[in-house]
Amino acid sequence: MNLATRLHEDMKAALKSGQKDRLSVIRMLLSDVKVIDMAPKPTTAEQAVAAYAKKLRKARDEMAQYKRDAEVKQLDFELSVVEEYMPKKATQEQTEALVTAFLAANAFTEKQAGQAMGAFMKAHGEAVDPGIANPILRAKLVGR
Repeated sequence: MNLATRLHEDMKAALKSGQKDRLSVIRMLLSDVKVIDMAPKPTTAEQAVAAYAKKLRKARDEMAQYKRDAEVKQLDFELSVVEEYMPKKATQEQTEALVTAFLAANAFTEKQAGQAMGAFMKAHGEAVDPGIANPILRAKLVGR
């Protein structure tokens, strides 16, 4: 089942069960997924969901900075709903295993850490979180 179909099904379920907060978030996601055809560069539905999650995180951080607790709580709820539709990322241990295998297959030095990270992300794409992979990769390249 593709993401748009899953969103439609979940929207129907939220509508029937009376979950108004969840329904509004799903409708926003569905709206963003529907307009990907009009984007200036080609994007996927998963990228549209990730972009919406990024907007929510930024808004949440701003509200937390201004100590607006009610808005932070609402944005946390919205973010939890959005994260249900995001692709699952590899865990810390899985990422470490992927980095170890990647470095065993490629000969990068400590000075080539940026190139190594670029090649690693190109190879593994959406499956890993760059924020987790980068420190692991740099630590393993020390002394090479």
